[in-house]
Amino acid sequence: MKERIRPLLDNIGFSELETDVYVALRQEPGASGYRVAQKIGKPVGSTYKALETLRAKGAIVSDETTRPTTYSALPISEYIDARRRDLEALQARIETELEDVVSTPAHVGIFELTSVGQVYQRCRELLRSAQAVALLNIDSRPLEELRSELEAAADRGVRVLIKTRAPTQVPGCGIMAPARTQALPSPDAAGGEEIAVAVDCREYVQAFLKSDGSEVEEAIWVRRPRLASEVCSLFQSDFTLTRVRAMVQAGKEVKEIGREMLRLGRMVEVQATPELMPQEWVLTDARKGVQKRRRQQSEPQAMKVTLRQIETIIVASSRTVTIEPAGIMNPDQPPPEGTELPPPDADAFNEPLY
Repeated sequence: MKERIRPLLDNIGFSELETDVYVALRQEPGASGYRVAQKIGKPVGSTYKALETLRAKGAIVSDETTRPTTYSALPISEYIDARRRDLEALQARIETELEDVVSTPAHVGIFELTSVGQVYQRCRELLRSAQAVALLNIDSRPLEELRSELEAAADRGVRVLIKTRAPTQVPGCGIMAPARTQALPSPDAAGGEEIAVAVDCREYVQAFLKSDGSEVEEAIWVRRPRLASEVCSLFQSDFTLTRVRAMVQAGKEVKEIGREMLRLGRMVEVQATPELMPQEWVLTDARKGVQKRRRQQSEPQAMKVTLRQIETIIVASSRTVTIEPAGIMNPDQPPPEGTELPPPDADAFNEPLY
């Protein structure tokens, strides 16, 4: 038993000797330090040092009214609860102190997530920070873990689209789910759980957990706008294909299917960020046939064009594109009529989409 418990207590900061002492006191409460040393076969001096360390940590208590002093181990739940409260208080103090220190923009990169807790915490942070769109391809158990954050995002007006493999409903969210439970192909041949969360075409989490949800098999957090925008496009394509397949099987008319495809496209639309704007482009005057090569200005936020429009107007490489004059707008001038896509129907995505 001790060998099984040793790595668990090691994870909460117990040394090997402290684990031996704690387990001995759980087996024999009210033992003296000398008795504990005999029981675990360790020197008396080292045993007393471990007892004092455990007492300082709050894992054991001592009775000074007896001669010699005796010790008893507290339930591990009390110790962990006390540590949690201490960490929460410490977190608040550290965050307060860092407010005046941290002034650099949020980091970007591709990061590996190694624990289930990291995966869920990062997904929660993404959903809490979502401003326009949240797209999920997720299995049932992870969906339930994130349900409260999904409902809160929908309440804030975020357009939330969820594709899952079991029947479910999340208030305010668009759901692509079968009418009854069915075994759909999974990327994990062993039947593991998938979590994919992308928000606002700026960052996403992709994770595969073991079938019981206990461990991470593979997981990454990507905070790179170009990669994230591509992933969101893939999400939209997958959602649209799923929806169109269901409509074709149901015998829907071509015009109705086309309207649905347009609706899904509008639902995942977000405003383009400066990182996604081309570094160089060509403006074409259709009346004169004159092309003028332009480079990105010092303030790229002056370019206001949606991702869907970028997809529509790109006709050359990813670094050189042809843009009609109405494609880029100066914020000091009113946009030409018909430049912006019409806003999506606020209630359009509250219905099941599968």
